[in-house]
Parts: sequence; structure tokens; C-alpha cells
Amino acid sequence: MTAARQSYIRRISSTTALAASILFVGSGIALSQSSTAPTAESIVEALRAKGPARGLAANPNAGLISALKDKSSRGISISSEERSKLADAVKDLPVQDMEIPFELNSAEISKSARPNIEALGKALQNNELKGVSFLLAGHTDATGSANFNQSLSERRAQTVRKLLIDEFKLSNEQFIAVGYGPERLKNPKQPKSSENRRVQIVNLGE
Repeated sequence: MTAARQSYIRRISSTTALAASILFVGSGIALSQSSTAPTAESIVEALRAKGPARGLAANPNAGLISALKDKSSRGISISSEERSKLADAVKDLPVQDMEIPFELNSAEISKSARPNIEALGKALQNNELKGVSFLLAGHTDATGSANFNQSLSERRAQTVRKLLIDEFKLSNEQFIAVGYGPERLKNPKQPKSSENRRVQIVNLGE
């Protein structure tokens, strides 16, 4: 094989690997993206309540969710035990995983995250999600100490909530913002993988 041919194959392989790495995961489905941002429509579809029961009252854990919504909206921290109960309570609800890049070791959203934030904000303004409450769950990878990552994930979840409230006129009372640090890795076999650094949005019902 000629050197030129080998160089061509390497370029094609590199391009293919890059395209395969740009994935948006929603409701358990991996979709190849032509851009760095999901669409508002795809987020609405992932978060749309399935079946006839949309109300929060239909959830057997409605009491827990309402209590944590109240605590979160007043800026009261949520305990480790409450975080665990909340994760179990929402595990079967419509969910959207999103990559929202932050600056390194910071709760400041990077410029590259703006398209994702725009799509999320527009989705949550959609009439199909009007009046719905949401869990914003921040996750980190396992790089660094657990305590640092826990604090970082909480601050990042709060940053996303503040942006959604300030820029898209959503209500503070619509959100539970909570951080899980590295407790619930998306890819536990590769705890330092970037796919573990994400924000989950869960439809809690009306």
C-alpha cells in the first residue's frame, strides 16, 4: 500500500471516530448528531409524559418530590439520603441526558454549551411541558475527591437552573436542582470517562 493511500485511510478513520463520539443520549437512545446541539423538539419528545397519568399526584412518591421541590426552591441543601430516595423515586419517569460543558473544575458554563442551553430552554417553554416540574441532576466523573465532585455537581445544577429562570422566564418552583457527584456513573466501567459528566432533566409531572 502506498504512503498516500495509508495517509488517506488514517484521515477517514479519524473523521469516523470523531463523528461517532458526538452523541446525544435521550431516554436510553443514542442518536448521531449533525451538530453539537440537540434540538428543542428532540428534548420535548424525550421529556413528554408517556401514558394518561401526567400529574405529580399520580406518582406514589409525590410527597417526597413536593417536599424536596420546596427545599430546593428555598436554597436548602438536600441530604445524601434524600438524594438517594429521589433517584429511586424518579427512575421510571421521562428523562433526558444532556452534555452541558463547564469550564474545568468550575460551575461556569463554557461557550460551547450555549447551543444545548438554548435548546433546553426552548423545550421547557413548549406548551406540551407547560406547568411541569423538573429535576435537574448534575453528575461528575470520578476524577478528584468525592467531596469536591459533590459540591461541584450541586453548583453546576444550580447554574443550569439559574440560567433557565433568568433567560427563559421559567419559575424557580418548577425545579429541583441536585448534585450527585460521582455517585451514579453512567459508565461505571470507565469512571473517568467524559460521558459521566452530564446533567439529567427529569419530567416530575404537573
